[in-house]
Amino acid sequence: MFWNYQAQTQTEPVLESVFASRQCPCCRSHPQLCPADERQDSDGRRFSESVEVLTCSFCGWWFAFKDMWDSSCGSVPDRALRTVQAGGAALATFSPALDQSQIGLLAREIEQHLLGRGSADEWATLEDASAAILREFGYEARGTARSKDGGVDIVVQHPRGGPTAIYAQIKHTRNKVGVRVLRELIGTMGIHATNSGLLVTSSVFTAGVFRETEMAAQSGFFVELVDGARLLASLRLTYRTAAPTVAEILDVARPNVIILSGEFDV
Repeated sequence: MFWNYQAQTQTEPVLESVFASRQCPCCRSHPQLCPADERQDSDGRRFSESVEVLTCSFCGWWFAFKDMWDSSCGSVPDRALRTVQAGGAALATFSPALDQSQIGLLAREIEQHLLGRGSADEWATLEDASAAILREFGYEARGTARSKDGGVDIVVQHPRGGPTAIYAQIKHTRNKVGVRVLRELIGTMGIHATNSGLLVTSSVFTAGVFRETEMAAQSGFFVELVDGARLLASLRLTYRTAAPTVAEILDVARPNVIILSGEFDV
């Protein structure tokens, strides 16, 4: 997956410290992380899982952890296996090219496009925001010549010099994006000898796009699809237009570093 954080904090001591203290690892003057969202799930008997997101209101650093208990794995009835997975990153590490009024307009247009209505005036803003999101995820991203129709809008490079570039096409429209757009992108990828692509829209994709994406993968062309809901979640997270939710964090940055594992009393 390309539309995902590539530069999450993987350092166990840092994540363990944040989990224990709930303090921002970057700020000394504003150390306390604030709860942003939480989700809990349980079968009422043996298994429970909670996911919590904490954020620093000053620097934007976020921390997410998943705390799982499974009493069916305990060696005795009153003990359970507990596993905690965590992840975190600093937000807005790039130099923002957009002001909050532009981001607000763009977010409202995306919300309307998900309902199949509204204008598409902020197409250029969406291209800039998409490039900024990809930089936030840890990639190098540069826009191509500005165009409303067809072509590749952003060329993405892996931060450590991957084998080929990732070609991204951005479609800011209230209409469903169909297979014609996907074929245009794959054709451009073939011409430039790259096998990785991103197709981003402020609306949704037709069922045919998902089927053809799977067929393209069998031929060696891998295109990741980012719809308006996922785009909006990423926009809100990277530009901090609102406190991130569990769903938004899990959509682009799953906590995957195990910082605690063992048997505990229940």
